[in-house]
This record gives sequence, structure tokens and C-alpha cells, in this order.
Amino acid sequence: MRRPRKSLATFPLLLRGAGTLTSMRRTALGLALVTAAAAALRLVALRFQPTVTFDGTEYVRFAEALAHGAPFASVFAPGYPLLTAIAHVVVPDRVGAAVAVSMLAGVALPAIVWAVARGSLGARGALVPALACALHPELARHSAITMSESAYIAALYLAFALLAGAPSLAGGLVLGLACAIRPEGLVAAAALAIPAARAARDPGQRARIAAAAVGFLLVVLATVAWYRVSLGVWTLTPKSAAFHAAAADWRAAEPTLAAAPEAAQPIATRVLASVRAWPGNAWSHAVALTWSWPWPLVALSLWGLVRRRGIELAGLAYLPLLPFLGLSQQGRFALSAIPALAVAASTVFFVERSRAARAVAGALAAFGVVACGWALADAFHTPFDGGVLTDRRAGEWLAQVAKPGDAVVDRKPFVAFYARCPHRVLVDAPYDALLDDLVRTGARWLVLEEYVVHQMRPQLAPLLDSAEARERESRVEMVYARADAGQGSLAIFRVLELGRAKTGAPPVIELHGFPSQAPGP
Repeated sequence: MRRPRKSLATFPLLLRGAGTLTSMRRTALGLALVTAAAAALRLVALRFQPTVTFDGTEYVRFAEALAHGAPFASVFAPGYPLLTAIAHVVVPDRVGAAVAVSMLAGVALPAIVWAVARGSLGARGALVPALACALHPELARHSAITMSESAYIAALYLAFALLAGAPSLAGGLVLGLACAIRPEGLVAAAALAIPAARAARDPGQRARIAAAAVGFLLVVLATVAWYRVSLGVWTLTPKSAAFHAAAADWRAAEPTLAAAPEAAQPIATRVLASVRAWPGNAWSHAVALTWSWPWPLVALSLWGLVRRRGIELAGLAYLPLLPFLGLSQQGRFALSAIPALAVAASTVFFVERSRAARAVAGALAAFGVVACGWALADAFHTPFDGGVLTDRRAGEWLAQVAKPGDAVVDRKPFVAFYARCPHRVLVDAPYDALLDDLVRTGARWLVLEEYVVHQMRPQLAPLLDSAEARERESRVEMVYARADAGQGSLAIFRVLELGRAKTGAPPVIELHGFPSQAPGP
């Protein structure tokens, strides 16, 4: 018996299925290429970031304390140090472990952004903001340093991706992790609470939203408990002291022998001052944002937000609050907004149908991309904290002569970090008052960097510039000096106990990268 012939109507269905499979393969290939580009750019960025950052010194010491189950009092949240402690299990170097966390988060970010944008832009369209995040120079640079921004951004947008489709326990846990990495995640969580409450009216969604809320609260309450154990206070964030007007002059914010004036003021007074300063601070932070996302891209993002908004909008909720904080003008504080802005900017090309609108959008995008690359090119190949190679070598030398627990006084903590000694801030005070305080409080080492002394502590310049002044001084004795070509120079002084005489030994001198002097006749 002859088999009946298949209807010709089935062939369009087969062709459509084959086309869908091909499209999925192309999308997967595209996402793989975008991820590879992200990894390559971050590896290049890593070449220009050879040492630990200022905040990274505390993050790494925080991670070491967690690994040993010891409390660690810090204004930083415990999420990034915890991830660093976990990475340190497989990465032997303690700084390398912190960098590995940032690097993995940065490489994963484009795929995470793709997952967030897929619902509104489609699988292929979502490759556009993913590529923007993969190639953004400042996102790449923060993926190569010991800072928490990269891990926070990845966790925040992963939470958006998990919560966008169907709220779940996993989504709530990851959102809580984002808050445990950086406290501004609480603002994004608050922004999501309003649509979540509306969605909870649907009986089919209540159980999922409740599971997400439970996951979120578990992590947040565990973080609050950590603050209680380590700091002795119940708080959502130990950074409440940041609510104050930004200092008009950096010198006014320098620590002194007296208590910091902002810390002595009631929080209501500080908040009121920050409210009054909001307009000026808002302009400063807006300018800082355009360093990382130039104004043509800002215009394109605002255009996209008018046409369509998704869950990633919660990533922008923190921006209006930045001017209330006493933060300096740095683009990194708004860096977590870049993926949301990239999604919004990409939206324009998929919702606008007229050729004229698309031409304008294309011109804004092209101009913005060139401006972004131009503005950030220099920062990309500049160490995040300049001159720290000299500090590292000096710290490694000091580690051989210092005793455990010796306090190292320096404006920055790099030398103390590499010497594995506790760090104390070099305050701004008159010469004699400062040195008397070092002796009285039991400091053991004083580090003076040439740049810091001449720009910020000029009263201490005689200790660096005058051999006669050093000879007359009975409270400190120079024991080490180092200079690296293009990096800077510093000196380490031993702080002498009351009544203790100098050793009279000449200081160790290390020079690196300088041409050797020609022999005399």
C-alpha cells in the first residue's frame, strides 16, 4: 500500500524550525565572541594594574580575617571579602584572589546583561548592550583591580536576570548578595519592591515573590548580624557617616589629631547639610557620569527610557542619592548604572521605525562611542592607584625588619599592607605635634612619600630634603629610601622610643630604572 504524501504545507514549518535553530546558533556564537572580547580586553587591562588598590588593602585583610573566622571591623560590606576568601582557596596569592573575583565577574557581565535585555530586545538585539559592556574601558579596568564594583555589578544584574522572568529563591539570594557586596544594592532592592507588591496581587505569583523575598532577607539579615558582631551596632550599612556635604577643599577632609568634624555632628545635621548641597553635588556627579558615559550616549539612553523600561531601571535608582553623600567626584560611583544605560540606549534601535529617528540614534551612538573611547583611553592604561610599585618593594623590605604588630604610619596603607603590619593614617598636624604623637602612641615606622609630603604634608619636607634636619631630629631615624624611575620615591623612618638613641647606621638605598652614572676620570 502506497504511503500518503506529506502535505506541502508542512515544509514552511520545517523551514521555520530550521531557521530558528540557525538563529539560536548564531546568537550563541555571537555571545561567545562578545564574552571572548570581554576577557581579552580585561586581560589587557590587567597588565596596567600590577598591585593592590587603596581599598583593596582592606578588602584583602578582611578576606584573610574571614578565612580564619575572626571578626574584622570595617566600613566595607563583607560580600566581596567573602568571595575573595573563597577564591583564595584555589588562588594562592592573596591579591590575586581578589583580582580573580573581579575578573570573573567582569568576564561574565556581558552574558548577564544579555540575559537581562533579552526579554525586551530579543536574543539577537540583546547582543548590542552586551557588547557595549564587554568593550567599555572603565568596566574592563575595574575588572582587573581589587575593588568591589565589578563583583557588585555582576551580582546586581544577575539578580535582575533571575527576577525578570519568574521571581525565585535564587533571584532573592543573588540580590541579597549584591547588597552584601555594596550597600547601594539596598536602593535597587527598594526600587524593585514596588512592582513586586503589585505583582503579588496575582495569586499565581505570590509564592514565587515570597520565595524571592525570603532569599533576599536571609542574606541581608546575615549581613546585619555580621555588622553587629564586628562593629557592635545594628545597622544596614556602616557607611551612614557618608551622609554629609562634600568638602569644598580636599584639605578640609584630611584627618587631623582631633576627631573628624563630620563624625562629631548628629546625623540629622549632616543629612540637612547634604540636602542643601544636593544641587551642586548633583551637577558634579552628572559630570562624572559623562566621563564614563558621554552626553551623546546619555541622550540616547534617556530616549530609550522614554520608549521602554525594564527591570534594569532599578540599577539607576541609586543615581539621585549620590549627591546626598560626601563623596568625591569620581565616575566609579555611578559605574553600576552603565549596563542599564546601555540597555536603554540599545532599545532605541528596536522601537523606532522611521529612518530619520534611526539615523539620529546612529549618529548619537557613533559620536558617543568615539567620545567614550577618547575620554577613557588614558585612564585605561593608568594604574588605578599610581606609584604603588615603589610602595610594594618598600613594604617587602620592611617585612624583613619589622616585628609583628608594629604600627606603620603612612597617608596610604600600601607599605603597611605588603609589610603585613597594621596601618595608621598620617594625619595633618604641625611638625612637632605630629612627631610627638607618633612617639606617644607607640608607632614604630613612619613612611614619607615624596609626592605626599610636597603636596599634602609640606611640614614634613625637612625630613626628606635636609640631611641636617634629619641629623638634628631625635624622634625618628631614616632607615630606608627607594626611588623607581617614573614611579616616585619614598623614605622609611624608625620611630624612636622616648630616651632611645639613634643607631647611626646609614639607611638602605634602593634605586631602580635609573641610568647608571658614568665612572669618573
